[in-house]
Amino acid sequence: MVEIIRQLIMGGVALGIIVGNSESILQYYDDTVAMARQVATAGDLRSISLMLDYEFMKRGRLPKKERFGRWLGKNFKENELKAVMVDHWGNDMVYLLSRDGKTYTLQSPGPDGLMDTEDDMTRTGP
Repeated sequence: MVEIIRQLIMGGVALGIIVGNSESILQYYDDTVAMARQVATAGDLRSISLMLDYEFMKRGRLPKKERFGRWLGKNFKENELKAVMVDHWGNDMVYLLSRDGKTYTLQSPGPDGLMDTEDDMTRTGP
């Protein structure tokens, strides 16, 4: 009986600590999720840009903008969780090709969902 009472008291203390710090715990969780989204989006941008660089080295050209979706489908597997050209905030990423077709820019609008703001994530190449 004493052991049960001791466990209940310890559980109450732990619950009190959690409730007393719930704002801090929620902030920590939100910060962790935000960082995970940023890291995952950076990884996606890197993977796509590596394949674009390889494409340029192999063929001497980059996919045209209107054929980019088909190129992605050929080189990357879509999954049930997320489309390849959607960042981890649910925004469409942008593929821009230079006029001469020899350089590209891949952009994620970042957490605010707006292009050309401070939180955008960008890769260029080759």
